[in-house]
Amino acid sequence: MKKLFVLAILLSFQQLFAQSNRPNIILFMVDDMGWQDTSVPFWKEVTPLNKNYHTPNMQRLADEGMKFTNAYATPVCTPTRVSLLTGMNVAHHRVTLWTSPVRDNPTDSKDDQFELVDWNYNGLSNISGVPHTVHATPFPKLLKEAGYFTIHVGKAHWGSNGTPGSNPYNLGFMVNIAGTGAGHPQSYLGHENYGNTPGKAGWQAVPDLQQYYGTDTFLTEALTIEALKTLEEPIKKKLPFFLNLSHYAVHVPINADRRFFQKYLDAGLDSLEAGYAT
Repeated sequence: MKKLFVLAILLSFQQLFAQSNRPNIILFMVDDMGWQDTSVPFWKEVTPLNKNYHTPNMQRLADEGMKFTNAYATPVCTPTRVSLLTGMNVAHHRVTLWTSPVRDNPTDSKDDQFELVDWNYNGLSNISGVPHTVHATPFPKLLKEAGYFTIHVGKAHWGSNGTPGSNPYNLGFMVNIAGTGAGHPQSYLGHENYGNTPGKAGWQAVPDLQQYYGTDTFLTEALTIEALKTLEEPIKKKLPFFLNLSHYAVHVPINADRRFFQKYLDAGLDSLEAGYAT
């Protein structure tokens, strides 16, 4: 079934790329955001929680495109991300929980009664034989082979650091900004160097953004600016591009973006909810 599925993907890509006008693709991936944590209703009507948030750009995308409200995703990040890149569901790829930044470090809670499930706790791998990984062909690799300029910006979290899947370059991306095996940032704040403080930086410190250190630039803004910069080369060369823009937000830690914080406080949200909303 796996070979047939991959063949079907290849055929569909070949049909798409046979067209003279290949579309540019931008994919926004957001995990940990609740279905009501936006001013865009994903139900038959606006809910009270929808009214807590102000997301005009999401509203514009919904108004000008199509919105699907009946879909499936796993409740944690890495399994969803692996499914998205491979086309396999969780029961097939067996990446059933988030991967640790540290290789061979299952993230299951300790239990005195049950043994550890034999799941692929090192995540996705583009090569076979890596212990506790699922080996698959990521679709960005197919896009790259078809002439696309492939870009990843933001959170990667497809595999544990030290395994091939932790590096977006191994998964078909030609550009990688800030993507590692980490599942959340050490800090969203530029004046905290996104966690890159000497003596305090851990696995979760966000790389590649040195030009914003010591500034008030929130991580989401910095990644957006860098994503726009990456589009200059394919546009100049008239190449079709695929941009995988995967913001670390809204994952913890809850660091408020000060540009929007007071607005949400004034709307009656407490400081934690207001920080999340920003």
